[in-house]
Amino acid sequence: MMEKLFRFKLLVVIALAVILLSSFTLVKTHNRDNAYSLPSSVKALVTKETKGMTEKQIIDYSVQFTASRLQFAEANDMAHGKANCVGYAQYCSAVCNHALANNGYRHRSKPVVGYVSNCGVNLCSVLKSIVPGSHWQNFVKNHDFVELKLDDATYYFDPSLYDVLGDNCLTKKDT
Repeated sequence: MMEKLFRFKLLVVIALAVILLSSFTLVKTHNRDNAYSLPSSVKALVTKETKGMTEKQIIDYSVQFTASRLQFAEANDMAHGKANCVGYAQYCSAVCNHALANNGYRHRSKPVVGYVSNCGVNLCSVLKSIVPGSHWQNFVKNHDFVELKLDDATYYFDPSLYDVLGDNCLTKKDT
């Protein structure tokens, strides 16, 4: 009996290591309609800090800036620094768009809905099947992140996962 328990624990540790060491992929399913407008003080800071950045540098900046300003919460209250993945994506997209516009770029980002994939597995579906109750199942059924279409590719990036895991899950899809 102890040997079976040890083998099971070892298998769980190996599975977790594979998941944590593999890269995550963001998969879009549809657009998010809601928009968020940055306060003037944040716009001024973003303008100052992003001067002269490339579009790809702006992606990284937007993710890191958003993570530094928000803390994960069940409900969005961005005025007080609290957000779920929907709020993180809206805030990050607003930061990204403000920086892009102030640096003369024509491209614009937008919040989108989809899921996080690891080794081809939809992690939102996995979470939905194991969390208790319909409230939490609804909460994890999908995931919001940001999309930016450039001339060479479409980029998906995730400020909430960056805040939690330190990985922006940058996914590049060639056009």
